[in-house]
Amino acid sequence: MMNEEKAADGLKRDVLLVKEMALVRDVYTEDVWKWLAAGWADLKANTAVSISYAALFIICGMILSFGFYFMGWPYLILPGLTGFLLVGPAVGLGFYEISRRYAAGEKVTLMAAVTAARYNKLGIFGFGVALAFVFQVWIRISFTVFALNFPGIMPDWGIILMRALSMEGVYFGISIAAVGAVFATCIFFIGAFSMPMMMDRNSVLLSSLITSAYAVVRNRNAMILWAATIVIFTGIGLATAGIGLIVTLPLIGHATWHAYKQVMSGDLRAGETHSIASISATE
Repeated sequence: MMNEEKAADGLKRDVLLVKEMALVRDVYTEDVWKWLAAGWADLKANTAVSISYAALFIICGMILSFGFYFMGWPYLILPGLTGFLLVGPAVGLGFYEISRRYAAGEKVTLMAAVTAARYNKLGIFGFGVALAFVFQVWIRISFTVFALNFPGIMPDWGIILMRALSMEGVYFGISIAAVGAVFATCIFFIGAFSMPMMMDRNSVLLSSLITSAYAVVRNRNAMILWAATIVIFTGIGLATAGIGLIVTLPLIGHATWHAYKQVMSGDLRAGETHSIASISATE
């Protein structure tokens, strides 16, 4: 009987695309609230560093928005701001490091958060470049969607607001929401756990992306609720002219780390991967 169980376990391992997929564990919808509670505790314990790190990205967003405005592209401000949902995994890297250091009893500093990519420079840089490319594609597609819904009209806030309740405006809203949902869903699948995984376990980019997608599919009910929570909190932050992001960004970032630690709570055989501890020991 025991041999049969071992054989079955071996078969399950054989069908895994990458060995890191063996790390994934089951989580449930009620765990989402635990992640938020743990994230809030990390935020309260490291308020100054967390808010300072969030402020860096909010300021970058403001500079980007003002740049679009002064260059005569105000119609790109909204797609640019909603791009937070697309680049979220990269933005959250510093929050993961803050939570990791706080849990380990290490000193939490802004410099440590900003330089969190040092644990896996190649993988994290590669994913960051990919997210930047996706962001650029999103901006271009947003312009294309506008052109298709308002043919022959130059993009302008006045025109957009004036026609917001017209049929063209309704079609534009539905179209941009549908395209944005496709982009955000794809990024969520591969980015939900890949960044913290690359930072924590020094795993390579491709295996991290595959494992993240597998973890989302395996825990789809909890992940649907988690994705909706991220959208709601990010939306609240954006609806307050970006001011609310000073709290919602750190909260989601810290909670994501705790989500990763629970979902990826398995372990691999010795020598199959590297951890932060081994990297830190060599620094």
